[in-house]
Amino acid sequence: MSELQLNKLLQKQISKKYGDIDALPPEMKELFVNISQTYDHYEREMQLIERSMDLSSEEMKDIYNKLELQKLQLENSNEALRRYAFIVSHDLKEPLRTISSYLQLIELRLGDKLDGETKEFMDFSVNAVKRMKGMQEAVLDYSQLESRMSFGSVDLETVFRSSFENLQEIISETDTVIMKKDSLPKITGDKYQLIQLFQNLVHNSIKFRGLNTPNITIEYSNSPYKHLISIVDNGIGIPEKNRQQVFQLFRRLHTIDKYDGLGMGLAICKKIVENHHGEIHIDPTFDQGLKIDISFPKAA
Repeated sequence: MSELQLNKLLQKQISKKYGDIDALPPEMKELFVNISQTYDHYEREMQLIERSMDLSSEEMKDIYNKLELQKLQLENSNEALRRYAFIVSHDLKEPLRTISSYLQLIELRLGDKLDGETKEFMDFSVNAVKRMKGMQEAVLDYSQLESRMSFGSVDLETVFRSSFENLQEIISETDTVIMKKDSLPKITGDKYQLIQLFQNLVHNSIKFRGLNTPNITIEYSNSPYKHLISIVDNGIGIPEKNRQQVFQLFRRLHTIDKYDGLGMGLAICKKIVENHHGEIHIDPTFDQGLKIDISFPKAA
């Protein structure tokens, strides 16, 4: 029985015995009035709380619906951007191939008639077209990273070995030393994207080795909710002011003549990690090269 029901029953019993509240003894009358006022106040408070709860519930529903709409709009925008990137990158293939072919044909036909400066201009043009083709293919690959996923149980030990084998030639050429301190776990993910992730990170460490013989360490640690993996190298590192922008598309910190590439490696790594609901960042406390930390959620 609720307090309110109890109060009503009490009033009924008093009315039955005394007929009217005024017939009560003074001390009982005062007590009863106080009790009645207390319960009246209680009832008003409960009504206010209930109305407040109803209002809060409606507000929460409204906020939730708005967030769901924004999420849907964002997903649609991302999908439209992916389609646009795919179409543009795909459609650029043929004109770039045509430009490259005609430039080479002009150079072949003119041969010795080209003076030194014109020959240099031709070489610049051919190299620029090649670079544009590389960028176009990189955008195409990047735009398809989400559409090509096939999730399942993946042993990161197998992923690491495959990445190592794919890079065997450059590892041998540069005398790179790779050490894996701990056994890597199994996670839920796309095997081929994870191979690409490790391959890009290890290749990045070799590429930006500076004057040192590349020394790369793979570390693993366990936490209650995450798998934590670090790739540590002794290379040239990344200045603190540039540590966020290196994960952006086509973001280069060095000139092409010093380090070749398109500036896509770490952007692709970030996209792959995000596809697996993980996080990737550069350890700001490490200053003996570069330490990249990756976390993957554990299966629920």
